[in-house]
Amino acid sequence: MDRATAVLTLLTMLWGATPTLACFCDHYPWTAWSTCSRTCNYGTQQRHRTIRHDEYYWKNACEQLCVKQESRACNVEACPLHCHLSEYGPWSACSSCAKKQFRTRELVTPAQFGGSDCTEPLVEERPCHPSTECHIEKVDCKDRFTCDNGRCISTKLRCNSQNDCGDNSDERHCARMVRVCNRVFESIPGAELMASGFDAAAEKIRAAVLDNSFFGGECTTNRSREDRKWYRIPANVEEVQLKVRREGYVEDYKAEAEEAQSEVVNLASDSSSSSSHEDGGGLFIPILFSWRNSYMSRKTSSFRSAVKASQQKDSKFIRVHQAVRVSTFRTKSSDLYLSEPFLRTLSSLPLDYNYALYRQVFQLFGTHYFKAGTLGGHYDLLYQYNREEVKNSGERRVAVVMERMGTWVLLLPVVQLSVRCSSPSWPGSFLKASERSISMVRGGRAEYAAALAIERQGVLPDSTTYKDWMESTKDNPTVVEYELRPILELVRGFPCAVTKRQHLERALIEYLESFDSCKCAPCPNNARPVLSGTECLCVCQSGTYGPNCERRAQDYTSNAVDGRWSCWGPWSTCDSSMRRQRVRECNNPAPQQGGKACPGERRREEECFISIFQKQDVCISDDETVTEDQNAELPPGTPGCSRPKAPPNSYLRINKRRFSFGDTEEILCLTGFEMEGYQYIRCMPDSTWSKPMGQCIKRVCPSLALPEGLTAQPEKAEYRVGDTVILSCESTDMVLSGRRYYTCGIDQSWEPALTSDLHCKTENPFVPDSSCGRGQRRDGAQCVCMAREECQPYREDLCVLDAEKDRFTMMSACAFHAGRCHGDRLYFLNRGACEKDESGMEWTRFRARLSDRSSVQEPCGDDTCYEWEICSGLKKCECKLPRDCPKDASPSFCLEMLKTRTKRAMSACSVAAMKCAGMQFRLLQDNSC
Repeated sequence: MDRATAVLTLLTMLWGATPTLACFCDHYPWTAWSTCSRTCNYGTQQRHRTIRHDEYYWKNACEQLCVKQESRACNVEACPLHCHLSEYGPWSACSSCAKKQFRTRELVTPAQFGGSDCTEPLVEERPCHPSTECHIEKVDCKDRFTCDNGRCISTKLRCNSQNDCGDNSDERHCARMVRVCNRVFESIPGAELMASGFDAAAEKIRAAVLDNSFFGGECTTNRSREDRKWYRIPANVEEVQLKVRREGYVEDYKAEAEEAQSEVVNLASDSSSSSSHEDGGGLFIPILFSWRNSYMSRKTSSFRSAVKASQQKDSKFIRVHQAVRVSTFRTKSSDLYLSEPFLRTLSSLPLDYNYALYRQVFQLFGTHYFKAGTLGGHYDLLYQYNREEVKNSGERRVAVVMERMGTWVLLLPVVQLSVRCSSPSWPGSFLKASERSISMVRGGRAEYAAALAIERQGVLPDSTTYKDWMESTKDNPTVVEYELRPILELVRGFPCAVTKRQHLERALIEYLESFDSCKCAPCPNNARPVLSGTECLCVCQSGTYGPNCERRAQDYTSNAVDGRWSCWGPWSTCDSSMRRQRVRECNNPAPQQGGKACPGERRREEECFISIFQKQDVCISDDETVTEDQNAELPPGTPGCSRPKAPPNSYLRINKRRFSFGDTEEILCLTGFEMEGYQYIRCMPDSTWSKPMGQCIKRVCPSLALPEGLTAQPEKAEYRVGDTVILSCESTDMVLSGRRYYTCGIDQSWEPALTSDLHCKTENPFVPDSSCGRGQRRDGAQCVCMAREECQPYREDLCVLDAEKDRFTMMSACAFHAGRCHGDRLYFLNRGACEKDESGMEWTRFRARLSDRSSVQEPCGDDTCYEWEICSGLKKCECKLPRDCPKDASPSFCLEMLKTRTKRAMSACSVAAMKCAGMQFRLLQDNSC
């Protein structure tokens, strides 16, 4: 058959076969979709065709052409997490001043992904009857005037026609009245706002912490440029300027509209215009915190509305904001006059720490006060657009400028660069084309501020609306820009201020942690979790949307997951170097598929103090000297000894002023130190103390300073001599480049010393050469012992007795067997760390002593079994019973049985088996009796 005929025949066969391959699969209908395998968090559904194996099925090759089963995702929404609170703790002791008891509980799991929120309170209180009177230390005003309410003011402020005390007690019983100012002036507008506290965690203005009705002994005034009126400046204010100024601009959250990058996430990101500086102690208390007009609050209901709006659709936001400045001010750095309610609240705080009572200070007065600021109004609107429409329209950049119409201001959309409104759904104004606008306006009258927002296809606010709002900011201003200082700086100058300031620092840490989003679960599609009350919100990336940001736009293809921190662990105890630490982990979630690492530090360290009064809170005031001279001598002629001086790193247990002859005092060491020698001293007949025969010696090693990616177990602030730590890599597929086990030595240093190049590397497991013995490798046709240096890369996971040095050390299996091959006297104890198992260590030493006398050396797992042992199925050496040892073995040892005091000659097998069985004897000599 020629080639042309063959091709023609093949085409004819294919033409005849073609109808048989045209199976109409829908001839066999699908069943209904099955029930979803999960109620949430990506379940699956299946369906299959109802197949009838009839003539049509086989004739048309439906078996090969038809898909018989399909599956699809269902219930893709994340499973709801319901809010969960811990159980209440015990009731506190009855506060003698508040006459209340408190108990608190914590937020364990916030509501998230549509879970039910918590409505129960975190603090409960109940009235009680205190067993002690409320004792508030009286103020010692010394050479100053004492007001009836307990305040101290300069004597120069008496009888000056001003209520400087606040209760007018400084103006009573005056022989002659004087005036500081020649006439009466109004206080500067907004003086009460300047005196307010501010809660930096909740981003809300709180009650006044300063008294700006106090003017002091100077008549300092300022004249307004607008109404030409003179105003008197409070004593707490260093500088003030009265003015009206307007600034406005557009802040677009995205530079390139085409890219599916994060733009909405800026709703929850830290603003570059907001800065805070923490003190070196690391208390997480912002010392200087500033807020400029470009900063957008994350704690308002408007921000919450913006987050909810971003979840409805794939959105692009443009923010238009403007600051209207009425006045600027700066508070003095020192000698500030506190408000009466704030001072009264501080004075009534108990000396014993009570979180519920101390937390009320921050809830009532905030965490900071205003160091400087600007009063006025803040025009702030967030416009939401459909991102797909923006992309299709070809918008590159939009700017909104302020254009004057007469003496008023009108918002007009203008073109910057090339703005092409090609979408037919966007006729005219770009702002009017927005889906909605969310008002975050602050200051001014509420009705005018609300009128500035618009809905889809709504009417844009005109110049009159804006004019009315701007005018109202002069009568109802707010703080639009500010610099803050911690409220703790004001807690001084009254009795027990140091003690209460320390308690407030402790309470502030707990208070700030209640606003930390580390309790939130990771959000889908790299969304940012934000804790709002007891609920976590997911702030969607641009290109994602949905109730939990689980849906994606077509152009969103990123699978990167940025790392986020878990919550901080508890503080360690204060160590002997007066430092404490705490750590957190970057695993909520860990960075994945090219995501960013967690910003900031994993370990935090700060200074701390060791108190010998751990269970007792004492009243300590600022600049307070010791009320009783600790080193004062007894009056002349008084028998006995005065209080001795405590040696370094110690304190006295009895610690009284006078001791009788023969009395003893005990020297106790501070935490981290141990007494070496005799701890008692005695009062001698010549009124002197005996010489101390002991001293407090530091017996701890500091915590290891580990590179990033390494962890130590157990993790403690300090370790006692003999303690062992195990280093490991956070990543399970990595191993250390050096030793894993380190021991705190007698000289309070780590043995061996931690090398500077210690790091994690990819694990390369040790694979022995099966054609040679243990510890050997093939060299040509021969098996030779491996060089010890070849074993350095492998993990040290065996605890081994080095009989030559009589010490237990960690080795890799490679190094252990290579050493034995070279003749090193190494003996296996266990796999894992060298624990302080005295009986196990004693037995290992004993079997090492007898090993040379054994006629059997059988490899068994990592160990070697001798004639008194058998290798079990678990590859462990197990002791024989003494009766199972050979009876005809020649005696090798002479021993004395401790019970019967008789001597017996025994073989090595019998001696080792008896030792392993716990029988009591003493080896007399290494040969027959």
